[in-house]
Amino acid sequence: MLIPREGLLLSLIGGQWISNVYAAITWPSPVYDELEDLMLLTSGYGNRNIMAPLVPCTFAPNTGHSVAGGFLRVAFHDMAGANVAEGTDGLDASIGFELDSSIFPENTGPAFNNTLSFVSRFYSSRASISDLLALAAYASVRACGGSAIPLKAGRIDATQAGTPGVPDPKDDIDKLNTEFARMGLTPEEGIQLVACGHTLGGVHSAEHPTIVPVGTTSLGVQDFDATNNTFDNSPLTMYLDGTTLNPLVVGPDVDARSDLRLFNSDGNKTVSSMVDSYDSTCSVILAKMLDTVPASVTLTEVITPYPVKPANLAVTISSADQLVFSGAIRFWTNKVSKLSVSSLQLVYKDRTGAPAGTIDASVALGDGTGFDDSFTFYGFNASIPAKTSISSFVVKVSLTSGSTLTYDNNGEDFPVQDTVLSQNAYSSLAAADSSGSQQATIIAAVRSGTEGEVDLTVDLINAMGANNLPTISKIPTAMTKVCESLYYDFYSASFGVPAAAVNGTKYDLSAGGEYDGFKGLIGLQAQAARLPCGGGSSSTTSSAMTSSKSRSELLTSTTTASYISTTDTIPDKHVKSTSSPFWSDFTTTKTTSVDQVMSTRGPIWSDWTISTSSSEPVSPETMTSTSDSISWVSGDHGSIPTSGSVPAAAVSSIPAGGSSSSSSPVSPAVTTFTGTGNALTGSGVVSMFATALGVLLLL
Repeated sequence: MLIPREGLLLSLIGGQWISNVYAAITWPSPVYDELEDLMLLTSGYGNRNIMAPLVPCTFAPNTGHSVAGGFLRVAFHDMAGANVAEGTDGLDASIGFELDSSIFPENTGPAFNNTLSFVSRFYSSRASISDLLALAAYASVRACGGSAIPLKAGRIDATQAGTPGVPDPKDDIDKLNTEFARMGLTPEEGIQLVACGHTLGGVHSAEHPTIVPVGTTSLGVQDFDATNNTFDNSPLTMYLDGTTLNPLVVGPDVDARSDLRLFNSDGNKTVSSMVDSYDSTCSVILAKMLDTVPASVTLTEVITPYPVKPANLAVTISSADQLVFSGAIRFWTNKVSKLSVSSLQLVYKDRTGAPAGTIDASVALGDGTGFDDSFTFYGFNASIPAKTSISSFVVKVSLTSGSTLTYDNNGEDFPVQDTVLSQNAYSSLAAADSSGSQQATIIAAVRSGTEGEVDLTVDLINAMGANNLPTISKIPTAMTKVCESLYYDFYSASFGVPAAAVNGTKYDLSAGGEYDGFKGLIGLQAQAARLPCGGGSSSTTSSAMTSSKSRSELLTSTTTASYISTTDTIPDKHVKSTSSPFWSDFTTTKTTSVDQVMSTRGPIWSDWTISTSSSEPVSPETMTSTSDSISWVSGDHGSIPTSGSVPAAAVSSIPAGGSSSSSSPVSPAVTTFTGTGNALTGSGVVSMFATALGVLLLL
């Protein structure tokens, strides 16, 4: 099993252990992240389907041709042209240009086209064909029972054929060792690589008729061992005990017995030592094969699971003053089981980097698994103020044991940019027209005041052709501003995509030095939602009017109650007033936030908040705010004054029923009304208190 390299820092805070877990790599890392997903999510929720042709390992769409054996063979043939001393060739997908058998006779048979066709389904700007060939080799070994090969990402595809380099079965031992040395392998490593590569599949009559004569086997293939669909040490044990089936050891073409020459070149020392360490030895030597790349390529570190990985993050402009932050957290459950998780929260910071609040993400969307790893996806969907927005978050996991794990992305937090945002809700994808093209319309939200152009680039995949690799055409597409909201401007662009290419098409948005990329078209609706243009709020509890000088807010807020109980017999949120024979339920706290207000004299908008409370059940009260004052108009509140005026005057408090006035905006004014009452129960007395507080901030 691949174990992530992570540090665990424990500190005792308030009698509780708080753990900060650090992953081996900091998120996001685009090239690493895509291959990590493909490698680790092979079934269940989020399945990327890289395992499709490998389960079961015996699957063979072409009679006698093992898919797993083909994946491994293609990776070796692609790497075999490497010249480590010169820093050229290696695993670079040049095999895609080397399928002309008149030039590359070693690359015959269906395995090459089948392998390239399959991996090309996952090709993108973040997953090269060469990375996918390495992943396919990893998956073939693991799916057939072998140990995990340490896998890295970052390979770059060749643009032309490389140098032929696959050893010929008729090469003598000196020539074989010379070829392996060119690839950067010692004689011992050359033996190991062949011993590990020749456990899946076999040799086919159609490709090598002198080694496996036509008609000598029922399926036209001679397997390397008796368990040709299992990655195990059978080719070595059978070789050593004299029962081998390997045609490169005992085949009728004596000159082509290359495996025999290799294995016996050191008196069988290497193969004998591998019998008990086959899996671990193969894991190391196959990793070296996959890591043999041109000198100009720098690979990532070995791919290991993120303990926590954000997925499908989206920031949607839901109204003039509200954003919806949604997505999922992929939680690695190998070390922390799903059953031990009590809750999961995102603790986020606003766009200035200040602490802003928490978002619940405790709803499990589903479980995904890989060869050695398991994950649970936790979803979230939260509304946050557009003005303050979000810049980053950490993930806090509360466990049933009472301890807490905090994942902070190696101390960097998980970043969220809010400058340029793809808006799926307002984008659309039309049905295919008569020419087979689908029209995509993409909407981008750009933070007001962002300088520079708003750019859209479409990544359109050009399908793989004969003796060629798929490529990506990057198509710049102009975006046009369509409307404005309070904090965001909206831009639109449309482009056509062949229906057959929709699945693989991605697009990138950029503005003001920020980037929102690798966005797909899958999931876009034919009819988009209406854009939230304009400066008004869409809240169900408030409406707004704006003008060049002032804005008024009209809100309806439910009166709330709070109380102190002298016994345990009265449940929370359940009280009875002295003036009413009925019990009534209340929320214990209610705060109504009014977005912003500006006086007719002040050029700057200011934030303000109103909180109300009551000791008795009453009708909803209406608060009307104007540019210079707040008025309270309510029903019968018992001992709470029925009305009070809070003008924008420089006073600290106003007596109940009192009033004051001011002709111009001044410092914040505060008024406090307080009343008391009693509620009786059968077993005790509840002391009630209520406070109505209005605060108006004006400049």
